[in-house]
Amino acid sequence: MPDTREAAAPPQVEGVIEAPIVYFETVSAFGVGAGIGRMTLEMEVYEPTEPGAPSRTRRRVVAHLRGPLPAFEALRSAINQMEAMLTPPAGERPN
Repeated sequence: MPDTREAAAPPQVEGVIEAPIVYFETVSAFGVGAGIGRMTLEMEVYEPTEPGAPSRTRRRVVAHLRGPLPAFEALRSAINQMEAMLTPPAGERPN
């Protein structure tokens, strides 16, 4: 008898298209208080100057990341998995 079950649809998640993309280059501050993890995310911004002059740079805070500690454990797990993706299987080239 053929299997007539349909594949389960992925769960619906609101805001996938509208969610901001956060680009950062460093975590300049972090801590924990009352069970809430906190991180300050920064990047370097290049400013135009006079033609021929070197551009100026400055640091800019792009986001304050806040959340319960289990959320940071999930973030740590995702980062660990991303790092594992950079290690190629034996005999293959790096990604």
